[in-house]
Amino acid sequence: MVASSTFLLGGAVLGAANALSVANALSVPGPSTIRRDSEIDWSSCGDMNSQYSIGDKLNISCGYYEVPLDWADESVGTAKLAVAIYPATKQRWGTMFGNPGGPGGSGIEYVLGYGPNISVMTGGHYDVVSWDPRGVGHTTPGPPSCFDSGADYSDYFDGTLEFTGLEIRGNLTDGNQIQEFYSHVGEMERKYKGLGKRCAKADSGKYLPYLGSAAGARDMVSLAEYFDPGVQEINYWGVSYGSMLGFIFVNMFPDRVGHVILDDPILYANKPTTQYFADDVEATDEAFAGFATGCAMAGKGSCKLVQSNNDTGADITKLVQDLFDLAHELLEAGADMSETLTSAQARQYLYSAMYTPSQWSKLDDFIYAYAQSLEALAANITDTSGKRELAHAKRDSSAPTYELQAIYCGDGVDAGNMTMRDGFDAIVYASENVSPMFGPQWGVQGNLCFAWPARAVERYTGPWNKKLKNPILVIGNTADPVTPFQNAKLMADTSGYPLA
Repeated sequence: MVASSTFLLGGAVLGAANALSVANALSVPGPSTIRRDSEIDWSSCGDMNSQYSIGDKLNISCGYYEVPLDWADESVGTAKLAVAIYPATKQRWGTMFGNPGGPGGSGIEYVLGYGPNISVMTGGHYDVVSWDPRGVGHTTPGPPSCFDSGADYSDYFDGTLEFTGLEIRGNLTDGNQIQEFYSHVGEMERKYKGLGKRCAKADSGKYLPYLGSAAGARDMVSLAEYFDPGVQEINYWGVSYGSMLGFIFVNMFPDRVGHVILDDPILYANKPTTQYFADDVEATDEAFAGFATGCAMAGKGSCKLVQSNNDTGADITKLVQDLFDLAHELLEAGADMSETLTSAQARQYLYSAMYTPSQWSKLDDFIYAYAQSLEALAANITDTSGKRELAHAKRDSSAPTYELQAIYCGDGVDAGNMTMRDGFDAIVYASENVSPMFGPQWGVQGNLCFAWPARAVERYTGPWNKKLKNPILVIGNTADPVTPFQNAKLMADTSGYPLA
């Protein structure tokens, strides 16, 4: 299970700022005050999306706020940020801004889902405000789209790793499997380069340079000027990617730092994007071991995966690994997997499940049902043609959007000589050295950045040790499957707040 949280006070730089190099800023210098003439016309959030009408009962309102597409050149045009507010329930002391992560998470949905809880945790004296960042949700420009339809997307990637995932037996340590994996480098390089061209030519392509996190930090400062004119300090609570946005904010605007919480940090500003996958899965196997141990300790009456009261967490882990192998063998034998999950899909599902320990009590039900479906297939399988094909019924009927890649790749360091091979290397390295169970998966978010067609017009790459007006609170968990504790430690150590 995920262990206890640790809270770190941002302090002096250790050494040379460790892995976050103190690099030259690629950020356009600007004033600490960013005032706009825009006004927000508040109304029901249901006006944006009928499902958002739930906010009416919670006294949550939504509206739009205009900012420049390019803060250095306002002639380029304007963006229209979708904003949500949960008002203070007691005497108002100011505003608490927030970002739920991603990149690509909706600030509107964040306030609708968590606004009242955040208000309680911060004493009820602050308006809780968030917004859909550029390229996300109901903000204009909206989510980048590179395909005309789901069928267009399916036809383009049919039969590739993008659809099949990484299908292996074991944990990607066998030389023959590794060789077979690398045989797809050329195909995926061509596909992702073609994807980059599609994204550039799409209607949303012209907006890609304006979706970066530095612009997001400026947008928040402008919103702060609107909500609290004349107030210097800005309060912010960022989770996951939101912590990266917050770290950019505190270093771009160190004199505006108020109460700032950076919760479960991710760090991707100073290395090629492919190099962060190993960091992402650094504690994922440990998290799964926590689930498996908890299952074994619960016993046969409480966890369906326990076969004997002598079972240990290692026994549960082996059972799941055996299911991965069985699913792979069935697919290789030509089984119809349309009513169950392939090995690659199951591995990805369990990896995603590690995000939410509060739901682990139901995870044994899923794994047990998965085992039954595979055993039924194994008992009836007769086709051994070796045909490998995923049924179309298992594919999403809609075309994907690329808000995560647009922000992540747009913010990242220059691709330079980065290639598709680097992405394959990152997966093999993580599988062999970091996470044998969850390293072997496709869809690593930094893999296609080498072919992404646009960089953010403004990127902040350091320095990361600016002297801050107030200390920041950095929160990290040991055994965190997505945002490892080492990220929180590094962020806190790097922060430039001078300790007394």
